[in-house]
Amino acid sequence: MMHTLGALIVGAGPAGIGLLLAARSNRRLAELLNAGLAILDNSPRIGAGELGRYAIRSDSFADSFLTSATADAEPPLTQLLEHGPGALLNRQRGGPVALQTVAEFMTDLGGNLRRWLMANHYDPFIGGVSAIKASQQKAGDWLTEYHDTSGAVHAIRSRSLILATGATQSLPHLEHATVAGKALLPRFADKTVLSGDLLSHGGTALLSQRLAGIKRPRIAVVGGSHSAMSSALVCLRHWDTQNIGDGKVSVLHRRPFRITYQTPDVAIAEGYRDFGPDDICPRSGRVYPLAGMRSDARHLVRQYWHLGDATPEPRLQLLQLNRSNQHDADTLLQEADLIVAALGYRPRALPLFSADGQPFALHSDKQGAAMVDGRSRVLDAAAQPIAGVYGLGLSSGYPMAGTYGEPSFQGESNGLSLWHGEIGAAIVSQVLEHVHSNQLGG
Repeated sequence: MMHTLGALIVGAGPAGIGLLLAARSNRRLAELLNAGLAILDNSPRIGAGELGRYAIRSDSFADSFLTSATADAEPPLTQLLEHGPGALLNRQRGGPVALQTVAEFMTDLGGNLRRWLMANHYDPFIGGVSAIKASQQKAGDWLTEYHDTSGAVHAIRSRSLILATGATQSLPHLEHATVAGKALLPRFADKTVLSGDLLSHGGTALLSQRLAGIKRPRIAVVGGSHSAMSSALVCLRHWDTQNIGDGKVSVLHRRPFRITYQTPDVAIAEGYRDFGPDDICPRSGRVYPLAGMRSDARHLVRQYWHLGDATPEPRLQLLQLNRSNQHDADTLLQEADLIVAALGYRPRALPLFSADGQPFALHSDKQGAAMVDGRSRVLDAAAQPIAGVYGLGLSSGYPMAGTYGEPSFQGESNGLSLWHGEIGAAIVSQVLEHVHSNQLGG
């Protein structure tokens, strides 16, 4: 008879190993391991996931990536801050850092954690494999199938299943996206690229190729996230290297942009007054700590609005979409030499099947819908939690409203420090409660 593990994690990137780091910080790592744990990933290396793909800086300070390593717990990880990427992050506390450096640090963190586990005769990682599907069993457990590099299929049975499978962008996912009241695709399919491609290490080469021979390039970025402003910044900085001073980047967005500030007084001193009492975090006193632009994206918005000492950026245009300017927005799209779609990511969920073999339709199958609820439980199409299945990571849609930050915030969390901290710890607690309840039940 197949042994039943306490939990199976699919994905060993920053979110997947976050559960182990959260358990470690809360001194529950041994308990989690003793309950039975396996972690699947398609890469033989753990920790970084796809972070190293991106050529931009983080929208969080270096400090947030170091929190889990500095926790006083076993195994000790503070030595990672003394050399290599950990030392570089440690020196850059209080500011944003290159995501490539974060990826290298996460690889070191994951590798160190794995070596410690192996030295203690426990290695839950199964690398170089691809998960196929997970099927709910009549007893409530989950049977997850995966194949290795030879194509052989294996299966793991677990009481809980955690999806840390990341997120994806693709042009087909944009087939229902509308801008200025009209479909973006297929009208502009020939000149639309994804923000993820532009923000990657091949982004500037992509710009050079697409805009070759154009003296006064016009780019339209569609979206209102950090990715949208980072895409605009990549274009502007690339033009700086090419001595292109009269290009134009127009960012078309639905929601107003916000900026985070340390305190209301600092914001007002810079000339920023677009906030009220509900936009201030009651714990930290920060203005828009969640909704506000941070890091390089924040500076670019400050430039556009001429705030503080920020040098104005005349090549940038922000256009908040409404019914009265639909014609203007459509004109910008038509005249653009390149359109950058920065409309978010969709969770890369594993196919799930019920005990009677029927596929689960997920809430996240709907455009813009969250994959999880406030307890990180994966939701079905009716927004009901699927028993024993949890999710975390990029675009999982963890609701932050009323939990952290400013009371007015209505968005979701994509914070690595939360996956390694409170969100990860909450999932660990639920997994272990499920294990203990099954033990008490027989």
